[in-house]
Amino acid sequence: MTTTILEAKKLTKYFDLGAGLFRPSKYVHAVEDVSFELYQSETLGIVGESGSGKSTLARLILGLIESSSGNVIYKGKDITGWKRASIHQVPREIQMVFQDPYASLNPRIKIGDAIAEPITAHKVIKGHKAVRLEVERLLELVGLQPEMYERYPHEFSGGQRQRVGIARALALRPKVLICDEAVSALDVSVQAQVLNLFNQLKKQLNLTYIFIGHDLSVVKYISNRIMVMYLGEIMELASTKELFEKRLHPYTQALISAVPEVTTKPSKKRIILEGDIPSPVNPPTGCRFCTRCFKAQDICRKQHPELKQVMPGHYVRCHFGMDEEGRGK
Repeated sequence: MTTTILEAKKLTKYFDLGAGLFRPSKYVHAVEDVSFELYQSETLGIVGESGSGKSTLARLILGLIESSSGNVIYKGKDITGWKRASIHQVPREIQMVFQDPYASLNPRIKIGDAIAEPITAHKVIKGHKAVRLEVERLLELVGLQPEMYERYPHEFSGGQRQRVGIARALALRPKVLICDEAVSALDVSVQAQVLNLFNQLKKQLNLTYIFIGHDLSVVKYISNRIMVMYLGEIMELASTKELFEKRLHPYTQALISAVPEVTTKPSKKRIILEGDIPSPVNPPTGCRFCTRCFKAQDICRKQHPELKQVMPGHYVRCHFGMDEEGRGK
């Protein structure tokens, strides 16, 4: 039986661009009506092009930005706007690993002190010596030497800095880690090392991941399920195996066809997406993907499709996501 540790319910975020002298207010539809469940000890991958709302969704879950509507449920408790509600345990149990670890580290602070900062601030451990020992343990946990405590960020390689970022995220002993493009800035060989570290830590610490990325081969390797987003909406959600074998949404088909080595199905002609992503300020009234879709028909331009479960655990937002017999194409 799968246990739900976190749930998003109709999460929506509009960014107000303000009103002009002769025009009403305009809004960026960054995330719209996003709902999903995150299961205990799984890795949920989230993929999509730039501007699809992946990072905004992560920040909504963390409470770094306020949602326009919708709720985030963590262990059965509504944590939407946790700062105002003073739910102190929530930020400790949900942490983020960022894309650029160098930008998230103060170049004037030793990496040991940077890792110790949240431990001290949240009083996880008291006493300077005890905190120092905990930081050294965390450094070893992520594959670094304890004596690196005294070094500064510029003395580390990109892969080592990302390990420091992971150690800092683990300092508060979280249950959920949100990895926002956590390996995209690293060389391929270093990516593999960090991905293996994530898998190792997942088993060792019983962690649950939300793994955001744009490289399908990376997301396929680490994820149990994958959620495909486009222009702020979920297009498809399924187990990793099923998504690659029975991709139902044209957008998913196009993404996977662009990287044929990640699919188990026989190679087909690459699907080329023409045109740019529509403006999130004025998204299409029908299906948001219809302006670039190779299967688009009149109904797609007029009627907005709902996210429907077409097979157990497999959801798709498409008018033509199933064949005549109700099976995935």
